[in-house]
Amino acid sequence: MSFTALPPELLDDIFHSLPTSSLLALATTCSSFTPSADRILYRHIALSSHTHNLNAVHTLASHPALSSLVRTFTLDVDDADPTTADFYVALQRALRHMEGLTSLELNVGINESWVLKCGDRESAYPSLQHFSTSVIFDVNTISFLLRTPSLLSLQLSSSVSPSDVAALEIPTEAIPELESYTGPASLLRHLSPRPLTTLLLSDDLAIDDVQYLSSAARAPSSSAGTVASCCMTIPDGCARPPTDVQVLSAITSASPAVMIEALAEACPHLTCLRVMTTCAFWEAPDLSFYNRIAQTLSTLPSLTAFELSGMHWESRPKSSVTGILDVSEKEWVSPPVTPRVVDVEFQENQREHEFSVNEAFLDWSY
Repeated sequence: MSFTALPPELLDDIFHSLPTSSLLALATTCSSFTPSADRILYRHIALSSHTHNLNAVHTLASHPALSSLVRTFTLDVDDADPTTADFYVALQRALRHMEGLTSLELNVGINESWVLKCGDRESAYPSLQHFSTSVIFDVNTISFLLRTPSLLSLQLSSSVSPSDVAALEIPTEAIPELESYTGPASLLRHLSPRPLTTLLLSDDLAIDDVQYLSSAARAPSSSAGTVASCCMTIPDGCARPPTDVQVLSAITSASPAVMIEALAEACPHLTCLRVMTTCAFWEAPDLSFYNRIAQTLSTLPSLTAFELSGMHWESRPKSSVTGILDVSEKEWVSPPVTPRVVDVEFQENQREHEFSVNEAFLDWSY
């Protein structure tokens, strides 16, 4: 049996382990090998200014058959790179034919969201599960999301002004499978009626926005939306019931104790919690401040990791009245931030004091 007469699936398996140079040779040597070699060569595409291979965008744009083979596409354009309008036109044309994508990462100019437009050709991405972009969140981005019914992970890097958030709306039927979101906290109100379990939020998380994290408040509701889908129609009520948020990272200007209490009430099944605070403290937090947070954390039975402004807290089995450790309950201990035992005599006496070995180390635990 001739080697060229082998089934395409078998050729794909044989070629899969070959280096790129060998695949290129096969693709140009024998026309019978070209389809299998191309399927592997164009399956995963990573282009960047650093690797000087951005011209491949024009190749993909002019060869729709090759674009259709792409499954993961990553594009990283440096701000200092002199890209032209023709480059982005070619990018838009190439993206229209990448309907088999499972992962898409576009790190391009913030104002280049128009490359996500449908154009004359109605393109849908039924298999896309991960989408990350640096473009501004606008009607073009929403239009694209309406064509990604299987999206599981969404990452948006640009902030959105309050006026834009009020004007924009993501229909409930869009991205019904979304589980992980990384991006501005201001968009929570639009993303909440989805089965989100992981949230890595940028910009300021306000107390008023915490309500959108509650599974009860995130029940799906029909929404006409202000942006009509130009490329596909998603049936009403296809969104999955909301799930409990388990992993959460947030930045807030609110009091961290108040914010953590609100998060514990809205997300009782948290397993990992990270809170960065920009709140201004006029006085150093005292022991009651940390005890308040520790008590709140003890109400989260599934919590295994907690970090406050870069400080990692530890948990330990809670001691009962009898002194026996209860492994079913745990208490949280803050890192050493304030000494509990100090040398009062040293504070009152301003003259030089010579420390002994025992006095040189203070007790920083409580």
